[in-house]
Formats: sequence, C-alpha cells, structure tokens
Amino acid sequence: MSLISSIIALVVSLTGILFGIILGFIAPEELRSGKKYFVFAKSTLFIVLFLMINYFLYHSNQLVVLSVFSILAVVLFVLNIALKKRFIELFNYIIFVVPYFFLKVETNQLILASALFIYGLVAGTLLKKFLNQN
Repeated sequence: MSLISSIIALVVSLTGILFGIILGFIAPEELRSGKKYFVFAKSTLFIVLFLMINYFLYHSNQLVVLSVFSILAVVLFVLNIALKKRFIELFNYIIFVVPYFFLKVETNQLILASALFIYGLVAGTLLKKFLNQN
C-alpha cells in the first residue's frame, strides 16, 4: 500500500466522528435513552484500540513509541473518567492516529483504520451533545 492510499484510508477512518455527530443530530431521542450504552461502548472501544495498538507496535519492534503511547493513553483514559469532558475526545483521536504511521504492516494499518472509524462513530454521537451546548 502506497503512502497516498495509506493516508486516504486514515482520512476515511477519521470521518467516523463526523458520521457520529450526524447520527446524533438525526436521532437525538435514541441518544438520550441510550447514553449510558454509548459511554460504555466508547470506553470498551478505547480499551480495545489501546490493546490493539500495543499489540501491533510490540510486534513491529516500535518499543519507544509503544511506551509513550501507553503512558499517554492511560493518562487520557483516567482523565476521561475523572473529568467527563467531551473535548478530551479530540486528544483521544490524536493519540490513536499517531501510532498508525509507525505500523509497518499494511494489514495492521487497515485494521486500525477500521477500528478508528467505529470508535469515531460512537464518540461522535456523544460529542453531539457537547456541540449543542456551545
């Protein structure tokens, strides 16, 4: 996979947050009744992405990136739980996108891009409420 197709795959995966926000605007009544499920799904997907990236980076022998990513991801996860601020979601995305460029196997990049899209879909529906308050 070339660099351009790799970047296109990443850009498409990042549209998940936009589709999540649109989904939140389309179906606000489901968002109100299912907010606890969306929060649970977001936390679960965060952990799955964390473990997946750790696995991929470990097998790519990117131990420095693995260490920095792990520390930052744990700090962000704790901040998400403690502060419950939606703007932290943007930092979560950044922390998940950076390791994408350090993965050497293109299959791992595609798996990560797909998981980022799903995470963005859930995170975007939760961000919709934050966007309405401003």
